[in-house]
Amino acid sequence: MKIVVDENIPLADALFGDLGEIIRKPGREISSADVAQADALLVRSVTRVNADLLKGSTVKFVGTCTIGTDHLDKEFLAEAGIRFASAPGCNAQGVVQYDLAALAHLGYLDRDIRVGIIGCGNVGGSLHRALTGMGVNCVCYDPFLTQDQNADLADWEALFTCDVICVHTPLTRTGPHPTHHMLSTPFFRALRDGVLLLNAGRGEVIDNNALKAYLQGENRNHLSVVLDVWEGEPAIDAELAPLVQIATPHIAGYSFEGKTNGSLMIYEALAEFLGINAAERSARVAAVKAQAYGAAEPLDADDLVTAILATHPITRDDKALRDQLGQLPAGFDALRKGYPVRREFSHYQLTSPQIPLNVAALGFSLDRAK
Repeated sequence: MKIVVDENIPLADALFGDLGEIIRKPGREISSADVAQADALLVRSVTRVNADLLKGSTVKFVGTCTIGTDHLDKEFLAEAGIRFASAPGCNAQGVVQYDLAALAHLGYLDRDIRVGIIGCGNVGGSLHRALTGMGVNCVCYDPFLTQDQNADLADWEALFTCDVICVHTPLTRTGPHPTHHMLSTPFFRALRDGVLLLNAGRGEVIDNNALKAYLQGENRNHLSVVLDVWEGEPAIDAELAPLVQIATPHIAGYSFEGKTNGSLMIYEALAEFLGINAAERSARVAAVKAQAYGAAEPLDADDLVTAILATHPITRDDKALRDQLGQLPAGFDALRKGYPVRREFSHYQLTSPQIPLNVAALGFSLDRAK
């Protein structure tokens, strides 16, 4: 069996090595020639998987080790009889960590705030649970959910009462509620003065040209912006980045656990496709996960903001992108490929007796014996 793998997928040897021959390639460089004689293709979000790539190939399985699937032509895959799988929720906690690090750095967690969340699926729902566990008032907009599924569900207009708005919707262009460019000039103008808009979902959900024009205008309402995702990645708008408070290269979900979880979930899907029994699959996943994750790391922090920023020094990621703005698009991809290891909250055991108990809502463990 021949498996073509994006070289940025972790644990490829440990998980897939026994299943067949692994061929590693940079995600953006995977070509039709690479997959012509392959049996499976494993990617992340930068590889466009469509007829141009796969038509006439021997590929029977495609797995993306990511939450999003907008880079997959699912209609073509279905018509071609190619099984595909994604990893929904794999990096949700990593994105929550990113969001909270941004809020902590910008001073929003030091005051009483109302947070609006657009899209409350795997990521937005995880953020909602973390914030409400901390006692933060939330407004959730998601037309695909009901009040029974989310008690804080509200209409679109309720977002304009918020101090912070976090965007976690997938990118869709059709259907009853398309999200492409759903946030543009009328939305920006309707926001309260001083609102923070954070997008760690999909870049095209915000009209980046309209946002740049708005931030450059004289009548802007002191809108603050955090962008981890951008239109045109990796060739992002180098004129927009200097206008936002935090600019990062699509790494919100790039936690060690998030990337590892994606690999584990796609291994499960591929192994099931190949007929490997559930007990064998579970044993393999458990062994690899135990070895990869290791023991909890003690962390001494006396307050919530310090604890969050100790796990994710978000200014490092912001500076890294700003330093590469003259080297786009190659610099954007280089930052993602060389992203340093970032462990999620769940990796840390807080040792200070002064730390508030509600940090457990974020996934930290507590050691009250110290």
